[in-house]
Amino acid sequence: MSGPKRGTWRFVYDPTPQRLADLGQFAMRQDTWLERNGSFVGRYLGSEALARARVARDLVHQYITLGDPDAGFDAYGQAWALFNQLYRDAAEVQRRRRIGEQTRVQRAAEGLVQECRELWQAPENQALVQRWVDVPGRYQLAETLTSVGSGTAREVQEKTRAWQNRFAQALRLAGQRAAENARAVKTCVPALRSATQAMEEVNADVLSRPERRRFEDAKARLRDEGEDALTREDLQVLRNAVAGMKALVAEYEPKIRAAQLKKATEVWRSALANCGYGVTLRTEPDGTMVIEATSFPMKAVNVRVRPDSEEVNLEVNGARDHAACVKDVQSLQAELGRQGVALKMTDWGGGKPGGVMQQQDARILVGGAK
Repeated sequence: MSGPKRGTWRFVYDPTPQRLADLGQFAMRQDTWLERNGSFVGRYLGSEALARARVARDLVHQYITLGDPDAGFDAYGQAWALFNQLYRDAAEVQRRRRIGEQTRVQRAAEGLVQECRELWQAPENQALVQRWVDVPGRYQLAETLTSVGSGTAREVQEKTRAWQNRFAQALRLAGQRAAENARAVKTCVPALRSATQAMEEVNADVLSRPERRRFEDAKARLRDEGEDALTREDLQVLRNAVAGMKALVAEYEPKIRAAQLKKATEVWRSALANCGYGVTLRTEPDGTMVIEATSFPMKAVNVRVRPDSEEVNLEVNGARDHAACVKDVQSLQAELGRQGVALKMTDWGGGKPGGVMQQQDARILVGGAK
């Protein structure tokens, strides 16, 4: 029952409460959006469309209540996709109504010019034009608009009609580009959720206070950039945020791993001391931490914690038989557990604790992050 043993270790960390809190904050944006734009959607698309938006919003809150951040963030992204689509549809209906109204007053040249100016200045049209019409196209439309009121009434009618046609075509093209962008943004949502979750699961508590603060600040900034980009359907910023999250995780994983190894070594040394062992510690060239513990009369434990693995190797009493080695390991498990470390054995060697199979799904879990 003595001889080589193996296990795995990682820090225990559950990001669910923080993710639910973040989701609750982000969901407030959708409440604000409905308060600000709900009447606009209802006016041009009807009460059924507004009800769909509210149902999508309510689903996010339901998942928050159920404590399911994964489903909640998926519902959150789907709700934004619906909100933005409804807004674009409502704006299109409004645009068509305005064009329809202006055609009925074409004989009033002055009124037609005013209609053109109102179409150009409408916030929803400007939002499309400024983002999705190229600079030369915007300049030509603006420049032509300044001259549509000159000439006879017949000339004004012809100019305004031509300008309206060009503007309608520009808006249609802008709408197509916006829809294509929305579809591309939607395909990025899984990557955003995956990158956000991976970032949230990084536990920086083991780092120094300045380093931890730098990580948390960067995490909050990237998380907000990603959610803001999703809200605005800004594809490039969204992709940059996802890339930034992945880079942040890649940067801090080795730092956190080193800090975890240091903390885990301290916990192991303390646990062995509390179990009555005299403990010495050394570091091998490859970074493996070797903890050697001895106790009267002839008990010995050798622990090897590698820097690149969750696995831990235990040598109990070396090559000497020790009938109580299983009990010794179980006592060590209990002491580690009191200090925040969960040790599960994957290989008991020659020991058969409680008749359990020697191979188990096992890890060492030390206090914080995976």
